[in-house]
Amino acid sequence: MFIRLIRSIRVQLLRRWYAYARMTTTTRTILFAGGGSGGHIYPNLAVFERLREVDPGASAHLLVSNRPVDEQIVRKEQLPFTVLPALPLVFKPKPLWAFYQAYKQSEQVVLDVIAKTNASAMIATGGFVSGPAVSAAQKVGIPVALLNLDAVPGRANRFAANKATESFTTYPCTQLRRAQKIGMPLRRSVIGSLKPEKARWDLGLRPDLDTILVFAGSQGSTSINAMMMELCTRAQHRKALENWQIIHLTGPSDQARVQEAYDKAQVRGMAHSFCHQMGAVWSAATVAIGRAGAGSVAEAWVNAVPTIFMPYPYHKDQHQRLNAEPLVSSGAALLQRDLIDPIENVNQIAGPLKALLANETRLEKMRQILRDTCPPDGARVVADWLTTMTGVGFARKVGG
Repeated sequence: MFIRLIRSIRVQLLRRWYAYARMTTTTRTILFAGGGSGGHIYPNLAVFERLREVDPGASAHLLVSNRPVDEQIVRKEQLPFTVLPALPLVFKPKPLWAFYQAYKQSEQVVLDVIAKTNASAMIATGGFVSGPAVSAAQKVGIPVALLNLDAVPGRANRFAANKATESFTTYPCTQLRRAQKIGMPLRRSVIGSLKPEKARWDLGLRPDLDTILVFAGSQGSTSINAMMMELCTRAQHRKALENWQIIHLTGPSDQARVQEAYDKAQVRGMAHSFCHQMGAVWSAATVAIGRAGAGSVAEAWVNAVPTIFMPYPYHKDQHQRLNAEPLVSSGAALLQRDLIDPIENVNQIAGPLKALLANETRLEKMRQILRDTCPPDGARVVADWLTTMTGVGFARKVGG
């Protein structure tokens, strides 16, 4: 009881301090909560990028998870960040208690960050990092925008939506009725601007060869990586790749094995664990194969690259399949189940892949559909909300 009283008093003091600081400070620090994968971090970076374009004085502080990929990403961006001890929710006695403890600890850490940074607002991209972050922000009265990225909002997003000042969603969503529909926030660096030949040259590829991009995600998809290694062992499939080359983003663990498989099979393939030149990669790509995370779908869409999506097979709600559905239903993409076993995956994907590679007319039709249906810039919409909530007073002309 005494501890609860002390916490309540502290929150009230923080709320008063925040209100005073907001009236007297001219600096604007925005907290960006989201982690566990690049898909939860990069949209935040895109919003901050657009915000700095209209408000160069704004600063960011990222709230991320303790997974190694989070620190790898944010350190490269050279932005201040805080690692939260938050854990995913698991409905078993021991994990549930660990989740609760980590949640309360994370909430306290965020309150400390708010006090330290004089934060003006928060953007949360969902996932287990966002829950305690949004809860802490609400306690001291900081404006919060939830950015729902997937076609099916998870538990954390549904929880955060009830506490958020504003909600945005990149997919129509009946579970978030107040949410404003926007395009996926994408960093400018993932939007290709180069001619394919120039991009391939810059990446060390042959400029004259059509290129297959295989993307396994920032965590790495062992089943997609294994499928491509198995594909190279089949002589009839290697023949179909004679006039093609592959750039394969394997994730952190399989890069050496995938490269060895390509070299042994004499397939023109270049494997990278990660690539920071994604705009060039998408510019170089003729077709793509990969997961259907919301960010990956949006990048394929904005870069007009026909893609065979293989959604992550272990999600109960199958939200990656639903992420890809708008492109699949329009004829701009293909959908294949990830059967996990590499032999079964090769058996099912080989026919559709070879048919796609051999049909330039179909590929061009798919590219045109992607260009015609691509959503507008969601990062700009969220950045404009921030300028309003933080009192910048920036007025942008329509179309500006």
